[in-house]
Amino acid sequence: MTEDSAERKPDKSAKPQFIFTGFTQTAGIRIYAFEGMAEGRRAYTVEVNLALIPGYGIRIQDLPLLCRDLLQQGAEPAEICAFVFTEQQMRSHAEKLAIAREEAEQKKKQPRHLANANPGAAWRTSLR
Repeated sequence: MTEDSAERKPDKSAKPQFIFTGFTQTAGIRIYAFEGMAEGRRAYTVEVNLALIPGYGIRIQDLPLLCRDLLQQGAEPAEICAFVFTEQQMRSHAEKLAIAREEAEQKKKQPRHLANANPGAAWRTSLR
């Protein structure tokens, strides 16, 4: 049997991968559902209070990815499978966005190359 045809065993040290399967919503609380793919399939949920997200500059279309990131940071196959995206986590995300924006602004302000004192000297020829 070759290495390619050998059945691959799951790596127990690897974190599970999460596939977004949908959401439900009741009274301003949205519950995102994911399927964890590790040693088997397991359902995970992340609850988000939608009233809090505008205050932290979080767009509703970003929530599935943020919830998946939350699951990837802390989920182990045998642990809890229901999570809450807390206000502290929203605050932390907003701070990361602010830092990234500030760094982008600093990059825009930095000169890309040194200005030459005589800008056309490289292509001009001397007539003397």
